[in-house]
Amino acid sequence: MNNPKVSVVMITYGHEKYIQQAIEGVFMQKTNFPVELIIANDCSPDNSDEVISNIINNTPENITVNYTRHEKNIGMMPNFLWALKDAKGEYIALCEGDDYWIDPLKLQKQVDFLDK
Repeated sequence: MNNPKVSVVMITYGHEKYIQQAIEGVFMQKTNFPVELIIANDCSPDNSDEVISNIINNTPENITVNYTRHEKNIGMMPNFLWALKDAKGEYIALCEGDDYWIDPLKLQKQVDFLDK
């Protein structure tokens, strides 16, 4: 895939009940550019890792997923900074693991606006 236009940074800890919907909100994005999704799991004590691993097996063509599960809990801010440093996109969008997007054109609208 070409360099991503947008990097979506998603940090998570203990979001087993919400992370699937968060990822699906990114996967449903309709864009005319490549997107990367960076998921940084801060050693969640629940089944978040299993949920994430299962859903990223069905990644859409225009999206690349970079998933990391830290071996030990590093804390919210270090996890966020770690994920942010990994971002390669021209733009960065944030979607935490307990949040979700409902507009499939969210990223396209924001990029169109920012490019103008």
